Amino acid sequence: MTYIDTRCNILFIFIAVFLLFSCSRENAPKIEGMVYIPSGEFIMGSEDVDTENIGKEFGFSRGRLYEDERPMRKLFLKGFYMDKYEITNRQYKTFIDAAGYASPDTWEGSLYPAWQDAHPVNNVTWFDAHAYCRWAGKRLPTEEEWEKAARGPYGNKYPWGNEYDEKKANINKGDTVSVGSYETDKSYYGVYDMGGNVMEWADAWYEPYPGNKTEVKDFGKISRILRGGSGSVLGHYIMGRIYARSSFRHYYLPGGAGNDGGIRCAKSAEAE
Repeated sequence: MTYIDTRCNILFIFIAVFLLFSCSRENAPKIEGMVYIPSGEFIMGSEDVDTENIGKEFGFSRGRLYEDERPMRKLFLKGFYMDKYEITNRQYKTFIDAAGYASPDTWEGSLYPAWQDAHPVNNVTWFDAHAYCRWAGKRLPTEEEWEKAARGPYGNKYPWGNEYDEKKANINKGDTVSVGSYETDKSYYGVYDMGGNVMEWADAWYEPYPGNKTEVKDFGKISRILRGGSGSVLGHYIMGRIYARSSFRHYYLPGGAGNDGGIRCAKSAEAE
C-alpha cells in the first residue's frame, strides 16, 4: 500500500464518520421548542480547587467547595432533546389551567404580572417541575443530560465558553428577564439561559459521583439537584462566577421553592 493510498483510506474513514454523525443529527425529528443533543462523549465534573477558601467564607455546607463535582470524567450519552428555553409563566399557566394544578404561592390566585408573560416560572418545587414536564409529554433532564447540553462537546466551563463575564447572562440583575434575552447565554448546542436567569430542577438526588470519596453531610436521597446560574436573587458578586459554572451542583429539598428555581424539560430520542 502506498503513502497516497494510506492517506486516502484515512480521509475516507474521516468522511464516513463525519457523514454518519451528520446524518444522525439530520435524521432526528425536529420537536418544536426543543434542541436535539446528539449522541457522543462529553466532560462531566471538574477538578477545580477552592484556593480562595470561598466555601469557608460563605458557609457552604458541602465540605470544601467544588469537591462534590469530582471526579472529572468522560461520559457517553445517547441523543436526547432539551427545551431551548426555560419554561415561562405563560406556559406554566396553560398547564395549571388545563390540569387544575395549584399555582406558585407568589402568584395572586392563578395570575402573575402580565409583563412577566415570557419570564421563566419560578417558586416551583421539584414535584411541580416533574408534574409540568410529565403533562407536557416530556420529563425532567438527568444531571448528566443537563451538563452535556450546557458544556457542549469540548467541556466549556460556562455555557458560552471558559471565561467568566457577568454581562453574558442574567446573573446579578436581582430579577428574572424574558427567556432568551441574552444571546450570549447560549450553549454550544443552542440552549439558552443555562448560565443565568433561574436554576432548573433535574431528575437527580444530591449524591456523590461514582468514585467520589468526599464526606458531605448532605449527600443522600434527601435533596434534589438544581442546575444553572440565577439572576433572580441578589447576592455577592463572586457567587455569579461560581454558580454560572456548568458543573456546579445546587441542591434543595424537593418540596421547597424559591425565586431562583425554575423548570426546563427534556425528552428521550426514540431513534438516532
